[in-house]
Amino acid sequence: MTVVAGVDIGGTKIAAGLVSESGRLLRSSAVATPADAGPVAVVDAAAKAVTELGGPVAAVGVGSAGVVDPVSG
Repeated sequence: MTVVAGVDIGGTKIAAGLVSESGRLLRSSAVATPADAGPVAVVDAAAKAVTELGGPVAAVGVGSAGVVDPVSG
């Protein structure tokens, strides 16, 4: 079965979900957003949330409210 992960980066938590081809939520996880620690820490936390879902994923989609500066985070 092909599964994908979705990640929601919020101001206080990063939520991740593992979804089947039919759109059914299989697993979910959440970690605190380390907003004061900088962009690398936020990306690392998002990766941790996806890793906690387990198993290989075919793709990962990421959503974040607001503007994200690609240079400074």
